[in-house]
Amino acid sequence: MNIKANTLLFIALSGASTSALAISVYKDKATTLDIYGRIEWQLANGDASFAKDDSRSQIGGRLGIYLTRDLPLLEDTKLVGRLEWQVRTEKDDNKTNDKDLDARYAYLGLSHAKYGELIAGRTKNPLYQVMRMTDKYKNFTPNVYNYGITTIDDSYQFNRQDGTLQWNADFSGHQVQLAYVFGNGNSDNDALDDGMMASYRKTIKIGDVKITPALAASQYNRQDNVKTTDGRKKHSQVMGGLQLDYSDLSFAVTAGKVSIERDKKSDNDYTSFDSIASYQFTKEFKLLGGYSFLDEDGQNVYEREGWRVESQLTLAKGVYLSATYLKTLANKNEKINDDAVIVGLRYDF
Repeated sequence: MNIKANTLLFIALSGASTSALAISVYKDKATTLDIYGRIEWQLANGDASFAKDDSRSQIGGRLGIYLTRDLPLLEDTKLVGRLEWQVRTEKDDNKTNDKDLDARYAYLGLSHAKYGELIAGRTKNPLYQVMRMTDKYKNFTPNVYNYGITTIDDSYQFNRQDGTLQWNADFSGHQVQLAYVFGNGNSDNDALDDGMMASYRKTIKIGDVKITPALAASQYNRQDNVKTTDGRKKHSQVMGGLQLDYSDLSFAVTAGKVSIERDKKSDNDYTSFDSIASYQFTKEFKLLGGYSFLDEDGQNVYEREGWRVESQLTLAKGVYLSATYLKTLANKNEKINDDAVIVGLRYDF
């Protein structure tokens, strides 16, 4: 384990007795410093999981630091910063690429009480305002968004990327996010020219029903005269979602369109769909399930298709025992019939 990992482990352990949730390491009238993270263990069996055709287990971990600092020269303004890593937990850990720490989020910026925050670095991007509607499972992550975007920006992972300037604001429930991707100056990625993202989200309450619509869009551009997979030079995406909540019942759907411009070829287009329904039977027990697909134009079989059902038992605040059944119906434009069962234990602190 390298020096950075040893230092972070010492900080986390030294404050571990202060709280069962996010740990307040330091706080005074002007400054806060919190430690947070996750430890999760999973046991899987089946071709639709990481276990393939066998039974396998894995353990994963995350560790993060969040800080704020009041700025006397700027009224109602704070410095905000976040560092979060995927932590190497096993010798053969495929989530960290053989590194002790793999960056998830890393940004620094200013937060104003009225006008929102302006942050720069590796951010949770505006597209997640739509994506998070169906990202509710403990043992599964929706994988129908942003297809092909890593060809242009290889730092992109699910909902985050390097070299970004982002503004997040909430005006009486109107949530607006805008981002411009410059790219990382220390990267070897020569493909990325720039990228832009925007999103809007609002929750409307009608009686006992909450209705939440959200819209998002992005565009990534490749540098001229750079070779990329399949000649991809521009990645454009629009997506929208709608979430309905009534008492203990929740339902959400998202849909999106990806268009990839290519050198000397026609555009490569994809349509995505994701859905989820959940019911909170008791304070501790929830059941949820959903169906999703990614459809490539011109193909007879979906690029990806599947459904899943998951039960979640909350053992304590931040502690979850879950069991998931996954069914994969298509992958890479071929029909398949794979399934899997995953049992997980997670602690978010």
